[in-house]
Amino acid sequence: MTQDTSTYYVWIGGSCDYSHKERAGGAAVVIEHNGNIISRDVISDLHTTEFRMMLTLMLKVMQEIPEGSDILFLTNAAYIQNFDKTPTAKSANRTSSESKDASSLAISAESRGRKARANPDLIIQCIEEKKRHNSVGVKIVQYHKSPLLIETHDRATEAMAKTRKDFHQKNNRLSVSSEIVVSVSMPPCAQEGEDGTENSSHLSR
Repeated sequence: MTQDTSTYYVWIGGSCDYSHKERAGGAAVVIEHNGNIISRDVISDLHTTEFRMMLTLMLKVMQEIPEGSDILFLTNAAYIQNFDKTPTAKSANRTSSESKDASSLAISAESRGRKARANPDLIIQCIEEKKRHNSVGVKIVQYHKSPLLIETHDRATEAMAKTRKDFHQKNNRLSVSSEIVVSVSMPPCAQEGEDGTENSSHLSR
């Protein structure tokens, strides 16, 4: 792929482990500019999806790259092509001629119990952040032919796994600590006589 020296090329990939209850997700980027890799970044969280993580990281990248830039996100995830499409309620039966802003559409969808596009909060933020730049686009590329894209997926997967591991280790430590506190705070049992009364010889001497 021929690159323009003024454009920021942002390779972005995500990963999510839906098989685990805590459902950790991650996303990573490698940013190229003027023929050089200028930065790498990765994020992860619990109870999320790779798409939410990718949108979050896209927003972060647009905030950090200088205003008025040309940015092209390179990915194999077609989902994020809609990062700048105004969220709408799928079942609202609205026509394209209706003029409602993104916020009112999201509120309307929630209030009527209709299923709206996922992650409308992040999409709205991305739409606003895009206005700071000259151009922001998404290009779909082939995963197996893109070493830097493979790197982003690997880094996202590693971050996701670490977040899940840290979560379980913290929970295990809290569980063990709770057991220790309970055992220490319980007074030792006084010996009881055959009739159930405490043996006074062990209470005071």
